[in-house]
Amino acid sequence: MKTPTAIDLFSMLVFPVVLAASIAATLALMDRGVEPALAFTGPVVGAYLFVMLCERFLPFHRSWQRSRGDVSVDLGHLLVSGGLTLELLRPLMLALAVAIGGWISWVVGAGIWPHSWPLVAQLVPALIIGEFLMYWVHRLAHEWDFLWRFHAVHHSSESIDWLAGSRLHLVDVLATRSGVLVPLFLLGFEQRALEAYLVFVSFHAVFIHANLRFSLRALEPFLVTPRFHHWHHSSAPEARDCNFAVHLPWLDRLFGSRHLPREAWPVGYGIAGRPVPPGWLDQTLYPFVER
Repeated sequence: MKTPTAIDLFSMLVFPVVLAASIAATLALMDRGVEPALAFTGPVVGAYLFVMLCERFLPFHRSWQRSRGDVSVDLGHLLVSGGLTLELLRPLMLALAVAIGGWISWVVGAGIWPHSWPLVAQLVPALIIGEFLMYWVHRLAHEWDFLWRFHAVHHSSESIDWLAGSRLHLVDVLATRSGVLVPLFLLGFEQRALEAYLVFVSFHAVFIHANLRFSLRALEPFLVTPRFHHWHHSSAPEARDCNFAVHLPWLDRLFGSRHLPREAWPVGYGIAGRPVPPGWLDQTLYPFVER
């Protein structure tokens, strides 16, 4: 049996340790009265910076560290589709939660969400429900041509790293986040549990796109890893429309969409024929252009 190296141990521990620290920091800031949006932003940005350092010193493809002129494009998507969209959705979800949550409480005499549970226990059903919704919204974005026009922007990157994971069309993000977060709000999702959930999904989404060749086979049955999600971005015909899960890979096994060759990583990335233009504005307008 191979003796684990220091890098093997580091790769196994980095995700749970940084995730736990980010969640703990977010909750601590909220307990001190910091606005939830700010309490969430600081730890998540710190986690992003940590992934950037890991990519610098432990890259999967060192050649991907050289700019291909796409950094400004991905930064544009990060600012517009990332921060702006989340802030636009917050008041909408809060209003829905107050209105419909109050109606549910009046009908059944109590809220549906188990607020009395410990925070960690609340995260388990939230993650399962949220990931089930995410799986089908994501799969629909691949199988419905109208939504694929927007989601294709995300798959246009031919080199994957933490920043390329932010290459998302504004409409794609609105559809995905509202399809997942609004139902969780309607169930009466607690504010602290919501922020912890958002830290988890935000950091995990960055981690699985990262340019890191970590050996995480022990986690692969339970948690989406970079290798699992990189296959989702593969340009290989046999990998087309597979691995839709973003956090819980057993959903792909359950619904017959899993593709994970043993030990192998994709060779090519992106969309065959390169139909999506390279510039941020062109990518934003791309779904609306008649073809």
